[in-house]
Amino acid sequence: MQPRFLIVQIFFSELTVTHVETQEAYSWLSLLCDIGGALGLILGSTVLTMCEWTDFLFILAASCIKVRASTGVGQRQKN
Repeated sequence: MQPRFLIVQIFFSELTVTHVETQEAYSWLSLLCDIGGALGLILGSTVLTMCEWTDFLFILAASCIKVRASTGVGQRQKN
């Protein structure tokens, strides 16, 4: 009986090693600063929008009162 052996030869195509290192794109402080800036922008635009709506409603109410006063709508008639 003959012994059965298998010979495996492995060859590398290149003898270089690639080292991959990961780093954080943002630090926690940078992330918090970016989130805070975005929230400040949203809050500022919300406050500005509320002021614009209030101004619009005051102007609308004033113009309605002026129109009613000039046309006499809603005034009591004398008997």
